[in-house]
Amino acid sequence: MVILLRSFFILLLAAPLILKGLHVEQFVQKYTSTRYLGFFQVLSNDAIIYGGLVLLLYLSVLPKTSRWLAAGFRLIAVSVFVIYLIDYLIITNFNTHLATGDFIKYASYASKYIQQVYGLGNASLTLIALLLLALLMLFAFNKYRLKTPRYHHVPVAAFVCLPLAIGFPDQQKYAHAWIYQNVIDYNLMIRSEAAAYSPTFIESTNYSEPKTCASSPASTKNIIILMVESLSAYQSHYFSGLNNWTPYLDDIAQHNQAFKNFYANGFITEDGEISLLTGLLPVYPPSSYSDDGGSAFYSFYGIADSVPQVLKQHGYHTEFMTSADLDFGNTGGWANSIGFDYVEGHDHPDYDKWERFHFQAAPDAALYQRVLKRLQQNKQPLFMFIKTVSSHHPYVNPENKQKSEAEAIAYTDKQIGIFYQQLLTNGFFNNGLLFIVGDHHSMMPLNTAELNLYGQYKASAKVPLIIVGNEQIASTESQQYQQTDVANSIKGLVTGEQCYSDWTGVLLGDHKIPPRYIAHRRGDNRHLVSVFSENAEFLVKLNGDQTELVNSASADQTDDQNFVDKINYLRINRGSWAKQTARKFD
Repeated sequence: MVILLRSFFILLLAAPLILKGLHVEQFVQKYTSTRYLGFFQVLSNDAIIYGGLVLLLYLSVLPKTSRWLAAGFRLIAVSVFVIYLIDYLIITNFNTHLATGDFIKYASYASKYIQQVYGLGNASLTLIALLLLALLMLFAFNKYRLKTPRYHHVPVAAFVCLPLAIGFPDQQKYAHAWIYQNVIDYNLMIRSEAAAYSPTFIESTNYSEPKTCASSPASTKNIIILMVESLSAYQSHYFSGLNNWTPYLDDIAQHNQAFKNFYANGFITEDGEISLLTGLLPVYPPSSYSDDGGSAFYSFYGIADSVPQVLKQHGYHTEFMTSADLDFGNTGGWANSIGFDYVEGHDHPDYDKWERFHFQAAPDAALYQRVLKRLQQNKQPLFMFIKTVSSHHPYVNPENKQKSEAEAIAYTDKQIGIFYQQLLTNGFFNNGLLFIVGDHHSMMPLNTAELNLYGQYKASAKVPLIIVGNEQIASTESQQYQQTDVANSIKGLVTGEQCYSDWTGVLLGDHKIPPRYIAHRRGDNRHLVSVFSENAEFLVKLNGDQTELVNSASADQTDDQNFVDKINYLRINRGSWAKQTARKFD
């Protein structure tokens, strides 16, 4: 019995390391065709963590270690093990590491999310928590000690091998080396993102971005932005040729304006909301977690020239509609701060009869029914922003409960098709525009086909955009555009003054103008910002005064400095705005 317990304990301890090694091995082999690189890099990178675990557990069972000291060693070991386990689950589920900022930002919602995903009530979750706490206390204060020297060779052997293992990691062998870094090294690597600018640097920063503006007839069309959770180009046969999960969306694209070279400016939903509704790039200021740097929408509250604010000034009624929990990331508070007249989430009574899924959301079918009702009730002109949820990870088809990305996207696509047909039937497009766009690339690992088709950096930002309206002649746009161009174009349409620059394009009208450069906030390496031109890709490393371009595909050093100056200007400007609005939106 004792041998079985020891074997179970060793297997439990090693399981996350082995599972992470296998996951990363499959990930790396898929892209590089190199076997064992991923697995052995995980072993090498994580050796320091598991070496620490073995040491703590070994010290806790030495005969001369006091009971209280042994309990302390074990509690620390359990804490390290839990962090490692959470990091592994985040890698496999969200294609990124556990970052300190994310932990601070989302920790308060974690229990709700677990309840929603696993169908647990408050009582069940409390019971599980108490059970785990009891097991932890039993483990921490167990009196077990090594009574014979024959087991001492196990930790000794581990520490003899540890320096050898630590000597093998090589972060430069693979473009996505972040995935086999350990959670400590990863957080140390990305901490340059929080490096502050010096007062001298801030005062000396002088960036100007020439804009060209032209007048055009102002419009009062009703406008809907339908932001679809995790909608990515690779899911669509029309947009990529890689998968055929979105036949309804593809049909809409073929009969309207489709943008096949369109990019998200960030990697999470709030980045998409910021880009589409403010026209600002979701590049955050350097910040510590004590000054709200770990909170959602930090430095983007109260934007005076947001889409809803500008449209309200021109007689529009503005609405933010979702079936998700508005408390998540303080989405409701942010939406109100940027000027929406009406903000509605999961707690509306119309959703009471529907089954709930993650973020306490009713399925997309319920959301579209609710939206159609609002469209019939509201005065015009109307601007409505719709945020869907059903295609959020973990993937499940609400109709048949099948759990896969293909099933979830198929359901999402079907509901888009039904909603589109309802808008047609109701005559919305007689005086209305519909923008269908993804909020960000799905949080799934990039596949080889995507990588080959789009390139290493562009693939992680590629999302569809479709514009539907009676005056929009069916066409396929191949020039590059981005989410911030949607906001810029809508504001220009309504105000009658359409402006563009190197970093901001216009995607409406007969004379579309693509931006020369597009920026994308990366989810894998948080301290890097990708910049795309039509034919080249660049990386800017965020590091306060030492922010720099780490790869240059340009022969023009003026361009290189422009990228760095632009990013520095954005971050400094956002930091200044955060200080101005800190009290108002607390």
